[in-house]
Amino acid sequence: MKSRIIIFITAFLFVLNFLISTSVLSSGPPPAKKWKGEGEVLEFESIPVITVKDFLNGKVPEKTQTVWGTLNFPANAPDKNVPVVVVLHGGGGIHDGEERWLSIFNSMGLATFMVDSNWPRRKCKKTFKKAIPNCNDVHRGITRIVDARRALELLSKHPRIDPARIGCIGSSLGGVGCLYQSVKRFQKMWGAPGLEFAASVPMYPVCNFKYLEDDIMSDEPIRIHIGDLDQYGSAESCVKYVERLHLKGKDITITVYPGVHHGFDEKITGKDGPKTTFKQKGRFFSKCNFEENTDSSVLNEENFGEGFQNILTQVGFNEWLASTEEKKIKKLFKYIKKGNKFGYLSPTIIFDKSCVTKVGTNKYNEEAAKKVTELVKEFFTTTLKK
Repeated sequence: MKSRIIIFITAFLFVLNFLISTSVLSSGPPPAKKWKGEGEVLEFESIPVITVKDFLNGKVPEKTQTVWGTLNFPANAPDKNVPVVVVLHGGGGIHDGEERWLSIFNSMGLATFMVDSNWPRRKCKKTFKKAIPNCNDVHRGITRIVDARRALELLSKHPRIDPARIGCIGSSLGGVGCLYQSVKRFQKMWGAPGLEFAASVPMYPVCNFKYLEDDIMSDEPIRIHIGDLDQYGSAESCVKYVERLHLKGKDITITVYPGVHHGFDEKITGKDGPKTTFKQKGRFFSKCNFEENTDSSVLNEENFGEGFQNILTQVGFNEWLASTEEKKIKKLFKYIKKGNKFGYLSPTIIFDKSCVTKVGTNKYNEEAAKKVTELVKEFFTTTLKK
């Protein structure tokens, strides 16, 4: 009986430690609600929440996920050939920042398609019964990639939309969607290969994951915007990604805003009114860098347990294995294996935790917000209103 109690307490503490380390504990944005903006609600089929490993392996789930977006035309829009911007929200759902962009684009004469990626998947905990509290974070924005592709396919067939003038803008995880939907490997796996956005604006995306063939992209121009103090993404990793893409001749630029945090273009209204700053406690990996790893001699069930999902290893992992004493390696493998046994489905392996930070900040910056608004308006005017 005593041994059972000890085992239970140990398991409980392990779970508690994981929940604390991965969940938002303090004054984050208000919880997302079903968005009811103006316009026509259009449904399309996408994917449910799946693991990163299944996504990268192109493992199509048995069931699709019905997702929807709200299409809104500007006043006095013509009956055909209207340009449109697909808007993808961040991990917290649709808030004031997205609504601000919708208003700006409509005033420019652009239609908007506000995709709600979270609400249709709000019951994803039933799929990941033992997973981390916010199961939307399990997929690291991968559903946004598929949602972007499927939204593009849907709108390209709409009788009032010009299929050659469809743009994409996304914030945070939505920025991940707008950025990585351009990767041809993902297009072939997840939808609408051959179709391209006319322009894409990833706002403060997460770029510190290097995927196989992620430098082979379709041709649309991309403009990234991020603050140098971002603790969710990383300006440095995005700059390095842009440099790799330049070597491939990709039309992509990045604007880094000095002294600026994540979410710098939006105020978020909570129960106490608009707020300009939110701080969140947890584990943030923006200073850590990961890469897709296909080395089955290490990444296997013997080391990490049945159904392991760890496919993104911290850069330098293989070198660390070769130079580290076996005792430390076994300790790390044991920890990961235990986590997988509890069903955490984490895609990452991290051996050097010195890059992990414990506080993430979202902070509105009026000057940066004005600048990015001007740049985005100019970009979409050039690419979508020509």
